[in-house]
Order: sequence, then C-alpha cells, then structure tokens
Amino acid sequence: MAMVRAKKNIVSYVKELKLRKDTSRIEVRIVRLWRNYNKESGNTIEMVVVDKEGTRIHASVGEQLIKKFDDKLREGDAIVLQLFKVYDATGEYRTTPHPYKIGFFPTTFVGKADDFPSAVPEKYFADFYDILGGNLDHSSLVGEFCWPNS
Repeated sequence: MAMVRAKKNIVSYVKELKLRKDTSRIEVRIVRLWRNYNKESGNTIEMVVVDKEGTRIHASVGEQLIKKFDDKLREGDAIVLQLFKVYDATGEYRTTPHPYKIGFFPTTFVGKADDFPSAVPEKYFADFYDILGGNLDHSSLVGEFCWPNS
C-alpha cells in the first residue's frame, strides 16, 4: 500500500474530515491537553484541538507513540497535523460533540502552524443557567460557560 501525502498548501477544516481518511492536513490549536491511563489503552496523551472556524475535535496519542510526540504537543500551541487516523468518537465520556476523533500514527506529522489566528469563533459556550438547571446535552463535556448578563 503506497503512502499518499496531502499537498502542503491544502488545509482541511475539522468539519471536512472523513472517517478513516489519513491524508488530511489540518491546522489547529491545542486548547486542552492531559495524560490519561486506563487498563485497555495504557498511558495516553489526550487533547481537544480547535480549527480556525472554532470547530473542536478530540485527539489521542497512544502509549507506544508518547515518546515520539511528547515534546511536540503543548497546550496553547498552534500546530499542523498530517497523516492521522480519523475514527468514530465513542464512549460514555466525550470531550466534544464532534462525531469523530483523531488518532496518531507513527508517521503522523506535527509541525508549527505559523498563520493560526490568536482568537477563533467560540461555538461551545454554555449558558450558566442551563448548567445550573441541568438543561444541557449530556453527551459531551461542557468546557466553558458564559456568565449571565447582569
């Protein structure tokens, strides 16, 4: 099977990602990054990344790849990701409402995104009263909320 690389100047948005396609190139900012451990997958690096349109997606680095990518992934950094796996986001605890997740391969490219904006549209604010009243979609975590106007 031949490896196909996406052209350097073609950047996809998160909303354009296709299931199992591994040739996309996206520019994103790492908005949250943490380490996780569970019995099934061992140690992992977990992230929520956001593109220029404000669309978030969960990304994960498996235990066998942590040493390769650990020094390239910092919360707050804008990065280019290329050659990664796109798969269904399943499970009880979802970090974003996006239907897919990103998984890293040994061949995944991580580089600096030079022209990424410092601010992106925010699509995921939850109203404070909706949080208190339990009126939220419980299928994914609430990352931020907005205070009600006084």
